[in-house]
Amino acid sequence: MSDIDVDDDTGIGFSRGSRWWRTRRRKQRRLAAFLAVVVALAALGVGVKWAYPQFQCGFGFSQVRQVDGECVGVTDGSYVFQEQFTEVQENIKAENDWAAEQAEAEDQPLVRIALLTTLTTTDDSAMSGDKIQSALEGAYVALHRANRTRELGDPQPYVQLYLANEGARQSHWELAVGQLEDMVDDEVPLVAVIGQGVSSDATVQAAERLAADGIPMVTGVTTADGIDHGSIDGLLRAAPSNTDFAVALRRHLDAQDELDSAIMVYDSTAQDRYTTTLRTAYEAQLGEYLTSSDQPFPGRSIETGGPEVFDPITRNICTDGSDVVLFAGREPDLKVFIEALSVRACDEQPLTVMFGVTGTDLQHDAEVLQQISENNLNVLYAAGSDPGWATGATPAPEGFAAFQEHFAKLVTDDPAALSDGYAVTYHDSLATAIGAVRITNPWEDKAPLPEDVREHLLLLNSEQVVRGATGTLSFASNRGGNPGGKWVPVVPLPYPEDPAGLPAEDTYVTPVE
Repeated sequence: MSDIDVDDDTGIGFSRGSRWWRTRRRKQRRLAAFLAVVVALAALGVGVKWAYPQFQCGFGFSQVRQVDGECVGVTDGSYVFQEQFTEVQENIKAENDWAAEQAEAEDQPLVRIALLTTLTTTDDSAMSGDKIQSALEGAYVALHRANRTRELGDPQPYVQLYLANEGARQSHWELAVGQLEDMVDDEVPLVAVIGQGVSSDATVQAAERLAADGIPMVTGVTTADGIDHGSIDGLLRAAPSNTDFAVALRRHLDAQDELDSAIMVYDSTAQDRYTTTLRTAYEAQLGEYLTSSDQPFPGRSIETGGPEVFDPITRNICTDGSDVVLFAGREPDLKVFIEALSVRACDEQPLTVMFGVTGTDLQHDAEVLQQISENNLNVLYAAGSDPGWATGATPAPEGFAAFQEHFAKLVTDDPAALSDGYAVTYHDSLATAIGAVRITNPWEDKAPLPEDVREHLLLLNSEQVVRGATGTLSFASNRGGNPGGKWVPVVPLPYPEDPAGLPAEDTYVTPVE
């Protein structure tokens, strides 16, 4: 069968995936969108109530659309997805406008990078509003630094950051990705996508589709093993992997003598890539500590019975007598599990709970912190950052101080704003993408093609490292696009006021080679 198709309207032969085909598809989609607006406007004359839902997001003249009650799609920051994000989105929009003006005044190329993630929230959304805000703030700081300083390399081409909302539960990723595909051949082209924030099937499907279009990607806080360049061509990871978390926890256990036995409690939801690969990583890296039978639970325990879901498990933990629980589950389930442990029958016995996560809101959850401190629990997590970096309580990566200085000027000087790890991770995600863009054909006076940027992703090493907030990051094929030089601290929950309460061992740094 031939790989060449023939367009019915023009008779032109073309290959799917070619620039001609992408351009024609973009024009068709935009024509369809234009006609939809015309029809909707006409409908205003005969029935405002019928047309009204189509104008909830940008009055019909934005790429953002209302679907199933959510405003999803792509914006330059001018459409604010939630009131909580107003200030940071206004800042991103202002920086985008400034970059366009500078590029025109200096006759320099201008490119766009899109942040694709969940940008609306519900009670059961994949990311909280606070985490999304932190992510946007970190990306904004990277955008500002990249355009206005040389700290992240040569400040050309200038960069704009667009925001692509795939919905609170990622239900509308196809709409968002379709719009991103259309932007590749714009006058100001899309050259990369960053920020995927959930280790899910939807994230993988979106990444595979973008990869098929030749668009390079740098994830946000996804940690599931396998969501990387080793499995999806052109996909780098900004956060640690679940294997990195397990290695950091093993180093902590190896460095002390009090804890020598563990039991695993895991979410049995097969479709959740984060929990399933974290369980596998525990088995591979901490198997010698796992001396007891694994304890499964159904995910989303808060909806299926609350703490009672964990009652049989806490009874088994008390009978078993293990020193450590290795928890492989989502943060909402962890909160319920800690509540269940706070009323366990053997609360006179100390128990350590360990897990791995890029960052968490729990450092500010007074109820959870009280349950831990009053019930003989010691909770530790391997993470993508340490709250102590911002306060000076513990040594930080080389590039963190410069990041924090800009964050304090552009966002806030409150160290607590950096405690959940999302700002630093999304800063480094965008910094990595911009680094790849700027080493791609630097002798040319035009924007690089996404396909060419993708070919330079794995050259971000040696002289071309990314001087990030979470480490001096290096990307190479031998690590499957996972970051080398990434700091992976083990963090106490709650964070101690006295630095003497911090883990004694040196922070684990992922290998470069």
